[in-house]
Amino acid sequence: MYDININFLIKKFFNLQFNYKFLFKKYKPYRLRSFSLNKIYASKAEIKHTNNKAILTVYVYNREKISLLKKIKILKKGFYNKVKLLIYKNKEIFFYNGEDTNLIYNKAIKALLYKNLKLIRKYKLRLSLNKYKFEEKLLYKLKNFIIKYYNKKVEFNIVNIRSVVFHTDFFTKILTSKLLNRKANILAAMDTIINKVVLPKVNRIVEKSLEKKSLNLLENKYKYLNLSFILNKNKNLSKVLNKLYHNIIMDYYNNNLNKDFFRIYEIIFNSINYKNIGGIRLEAKGRLTKRYRADRAIFKVRWKGGLKNIDSSYKGLSSVNYRGYAKPNLDYSILTSKRRIGAFAVKGWVSGKK
Repeated sequence: MYDININFLIKKFFNLQFNYKFLFKKYKPYRLRSFSLNKIYASKAEIKHTNNKAILTVYVYNREKISLLKKIKILKKGFYNKVKLLIYKNKEIFFYNGEDTNLIYNKAIKALLYKNLKLIRKYKLRLSLNKYKFEEKLLYKLKNFIIKYYNKKVEFNIVNIRSVVFHTDFFTKILTSKLLNRKANILAAMDTIINKVVLPKVNRIVEKSLEKKSLNLLENKYKYLNLSFILNKNKNLSKVLNKLYHNIIMDYYNNNLNKDFFRIYEIIFNSINYKNIGGIRLEAKGRLTKRYRADRAIFKVRWKGGLKNIDSSYKGLSSVNYRGYAKPNLDYSILTSKRRIGAFAVKGWVSGKK
């Protein structure tokens, strides 16, 4: 129950907005505001507990910032274009009731400037609030609420993600909000998300071929794989890494003689698994008919790529499952919602590979 309440607090925190009276806007009910896709999407918090603190890892997709920056750019560009049109227009257009041409021209520029500056100011205020949500200026208030649940210190680890397809919580939430409209085309809404996935171009025959196991493994060199045991004799980590990956370093160095220096972190990064998207799958099931009657449940599915673990399924390499059932290359989420005629659910999977 604590985790459910904390995820609810995090979601509401990132959806904070200025009062509509402060921005001189018309009031919009919460139902219409919740349909907007231009907001900050936050995933469920991954909570790691220690003796004296709780570390909360939250993945965030900041769609609101992208939208506001785009609007400000369009406003600035539109203002400059309108000013150019006013400059190159015929002077007779600005002459009215015998007034001086320059005077009316200045009035037109001022009116145009005031209108654009007012809109830009509103967007920049919202952009500043968006920025402060990721800083300690506002985060400490959220921490104070969470501390009351756990009675210990709270530390946030916020990870910004560039696309909605990199985390299942994001695109399942977007699809759920779209399907609340009964006139929405289910398959078209699913295809818009699927088409954003870019799969790497690989040779499938080579990728699925069996990999020869090398004898030069870390398990064969050390009795225990604890870092404290490995660094017991050699306290310098860089020397240990150079000793373990000497052949790889020499091959890399020979192929990159034009570079001034060699970065060992590139080798470490290349050895990390599940960096690329292997596939995506979307399912929607429930009362999703367009008519206001309780028809049979509809089941729709779309996918791209595959969800299998290439290492364990084809290459013959071992892979460890998390908690005994969760696969290391898969990210899964499910969201439920309801419409006037009944409830429905949306499921999402994303798989990774090297």
